[in-house]
Amino acid sequence: MNNNWQRERDRRQAIWELADLLPGDRGAKAVLERLDDVERLDHEHPISVCLLTLEQLSELPKEPHKIGCWVIRDSDIPEPWRTRFAVALGPSARVSEGFYFHDWMDFLQAWESDLEHVEQHRRELDDD
Repeated sequence: MNNNWQRERDRRQAIWELADLLPGDRGAKAVLERLDDVERLDHEHPISVCLLTLEQLSELPKEPHKIGCWVIRDSDIPEPWRTRFAVALGPSARVSEGFYFHDWMDFLQAWESDLEHVEQHRRELDDD
């Protein structure tokens, strides 16, 4: 699990670095290469295979919690998404039954935005 956690931390760090750069910035090339290395490791040593789309991930079971919000149980989030979410969320508030569902939904929306930003960088560098 430790290697998986580190891999996702490396991915998250690279995504944060790209967020500070505009598409087309030459500094993105090294960051994109690091992301490619993480992707290569994902294929060589997968955490697991999850073929769910972001839409399907957003429809995972949720349950009401007594404090008045919805939660998603850790066990209902398939890998590699559970590790990705935990790394992205950091030491955030949660309840013993699981994560706050609104945090899960925010993560999925951010993931989609992050992927689009990465692709913008790739397109700009490919056009050069």
